[in-house]
Parts: sequence; C-alpha cells; structure tokens
Amino acid sequence: MNTKYILNRIIAVLLLVTVVSCATPEENETPKNIILLIGDGMGFPQITATEYAHGNLNLTNMPYSGTIFTHSADGRVTDSASSATALAAGHKTDNGMLGMLPDETPVQSIAQYATELGKATALVATSQITHATPAGFGIHHPARGDEFIIAEKYVDSGIDMLLGAGYGYFLPESEGGNRPDDRNLIIEMNEKGYVYIDNVNDLDQMAGQEKVIAFLESNALKTYPERGDQMSKLTQAALGQLSQDPEGFFMMIEGSQIDWEGHANEAEAMIQEMIDFDNVIGEVLEFAKNDGNTLVVVTADHETGGLTLHGGETAVDVSYEFSTGGHTGVQVPVYSFGPSGEIFTGQYDNTEIARKLFSIWGKPNVDDSL
Repeated sequence: MNTKYILNRIIAVLLLVTVVSCATPEENETPKNIILLIGDGMGFPQITATEYAHGNLNLTNMPYSGTIFTHSADGRVTDSASSATALAAGHKTDNGMLGMLPDETPVQSIAQYATELGKATALVATSQITHATPAGFGIHHPARGDEFIIAEKYVDSGIDMLLGAGYGYFLPESEGGNRPDDRNLIIEMNEKGYVYIDNVNDLDQMAGQEKVIAFLESNALKTYPERGDQMSKLTQAALGQLSQDPEGFFMMIEGSQIDWEGHANEAEAMIQEMIDFDNVIGEVLEFAKNDGNTLVVVTADHETGGLTLHGGETAVDVSYEFSTGGHTGVQVPVYSFGPSGEIFTGQYDNTEIARKLFSIWGKPNVDDSL
C-alpha cells in the first residue's frame, strides 16, 4: 500500500470526523430554552455526601462539567446576593447587593434579557421568592434584607412566573400576610394579569396562563421530605406552560435550603435537601431530553459549612464535620446538558456563567447591560 493512498485515507477519515462533529446538535444549535438550576450552598462535599447516602445522582450523570470561583467584589467569600448577581448578570458586586454594581448602577440579568427577546421567564425557589438568589435575577436593590421592598419591585419586574413561597411579603397583616403597610401586592399583580395560586393541588390552573404567582407558604417552603414533591410539581407545571411559548423561555430554579442546613451544620437534613434538588434536576433533564432544544446548567452560588467527610470504609461509616457555620470561598461545580452545554467545561469565574448565557442568545458584551 503506497504512502499517497494512506494519506488520502487519513484525510478522508478526518473529513468524515469533522462533518460528524459539526453535525452534533449540542455543539451547534442555539438553545431555544435555558434552565439554570442553583444549589445554594452546594459544593463538592455536599454532592459527595449525597452520593454516598443516596446513590447515583442525576446531577453527576450530566455530560459536561467544570468549576467556578465564587468571590464577591468586596471579599473572598461571597454571600448569596452578590453571587446571584454574578450568575444572573455577569458582574461582580458587593455582598448584600442585588442586580447592581457596587456603585448601585443596575445591571441586566439573563432573565430580563430573555424578556427583551420576547421569551417567557420563571423563577422558582424553596425559599421565599424575595430571598437573595431569586431576587438577584428579578430586581435591582442595594440591600437583600429589604424583602418587603423586593416584593414591591417584583410587581413591575416583568418576570412571568414567580413560584415557591413567600406570600407573607406580598400581603398585609389584615389579609394573612406580614407586610407592615396596607398594600396587597397580590391584588396589584392580579391587575397586571397574574393568576395567583396558593395550593399545590391547584397547579393545574397554571395551564394556559402566561403570568402566574404560586406561593405555597407564607415564608419558605417546608423542609424536605415534609414538603413532599412540591418542587417537582411546581417545576412540571411551569415547564408545561413555559414550553408553549413560541419564542422559548428562561427558568431559574433554586434549591435554597441546602444552604440553610449547611449553616445549621445539619448534615442529614442537608442531604435530604440535596435529594429533593436532584429530583428536580431529573425532571428538568427529562424535559430537556424530550424537547431537544433546551440547555440545562446546574451550579452553586457558594459552598456552605466547610463540610468534610471522613471515617470508615463504607457509606454507612462516613461521618460529617463542619468547619464553619458560614460560607466558604472554595470553588464549586458546574454541570451542563443540551445545546451549547460543552462551553461550560473548564475552570472560570462565576460571572462567566451569565456571560456565556448572554452570548448564546446573541449578546456577547454585558458591560453596558443597562
């Protein structure tokens, strides 16, 4: 066999590989939909502990993975507000600030950009919807603790679906809420076309409705497993409606209470919250696989508790030790699936999550967001 023949065969094979590679949908199609899931406080130790206790996770079966740095603009250890701003808008800010730079210049979130593109939007959380992570995607405010003000800002936020809990921040005390004033923000949102749902058994009312607020508790949802499959049901109902939008959608889902159990140094309860979060990831991945045009990205805002696993040779013998009741500055994981999922591999800053999402949908420069 002569050298020229061998070279021609090699070139032909390389060309065939190139053609096949270029035809791979995940690497070349722009996703119509993006679903970003955030495990608040979920670092590598939380994932490992859950795998030891529960077995294989939907999360770690995703095809692409990477890691991100999480520091805020004013410290090596971030809080959930500054990290939410980084993940949502691609900008560093000070701890405690939502959707704005340290000088209080507002910056556009990927959810707000989706609205600009004519796509539907949804924020889902196991915390109250006024908590730091969902608020970082929906509003602009310098202080995360002003949750009654954050609720007011949601009225005009343009986010189509707010799902989870927190009606106490939207209703006055005279009507079963906790607001210190007489404003009924639920009625105000009703007047803007929002349908209000306060019972998990009524989620079928979401069908056919473009604007929905579903708050199942006054403050946060109950802990898992007490709350049952509420998060899965909220997610399924939302996906059923969002998928009807011809332009597509953006959805952020937060497993909020992983973080809370980390703060409390409650390893077993933290694992339960991780299991529920992974169940939701499973629901989302099933939708994305069937849809074929949905990018799924899973990450964390920071690690909470400084969790260490040590002990025996089996999962049963593993014991857990926390080094802090606060957040840590370690890198956290990123997992992805679907069209453009491969660009989330590697090691980079948390601001790059938003910047990659913006770029996928045609906005390569976020430095002049608003």
